[in-house]
Amino acid sequence: MAFHHPFFTFFLLFQSFYFLNTSTLARPQSHRTNTVVYIRNDLPNNTKEQLELGCDKSPFFYLKLGQHHNSTITVDQDSKCTAEWLPWFTTWDVYHAKRDKGYQTVYWSVRKHGFYHSWGGSNWKLLEKWYTE
Repeated sequence: MAFHHPFFTFFLLFQSFYFLNTSTLARPQSHRTNTVVYIRNDLPNNTKEQLELGCDKSPFFYLKLGQHHNSTITVDQDSKCTAEWLPWFTTWDVYHAKRDKGYQTVYWSVRKHGFYHSWGGSNWKLLEKWYTE
């Protein structure tokens, strides 16, 4: 009988294992290992001071009006950014695992009144305000 042949048994086991594993490639987002953080400079057009950002241990950089910055964050690992728009400044959780885990992209819009958060690029919510001395 063909079912008793070792090669045929191996082939059936291999094929079953292969299809089980390939069907899990399209995993739910909650199993993602990375999330993209998207920060956009939406400060007023008449802004004279540049927006300066520094995230985690990366050096500070300028983000011009209308431009955006993307970074990839490992899920389960919180990430902070510091922003300066003189004389204002703040440090905020750009990625907070308890809040953002399971989302493919976390969007931030930097505006006059603070930092607006969204998971879909719409329905913005103010989560952090600017501070000054």
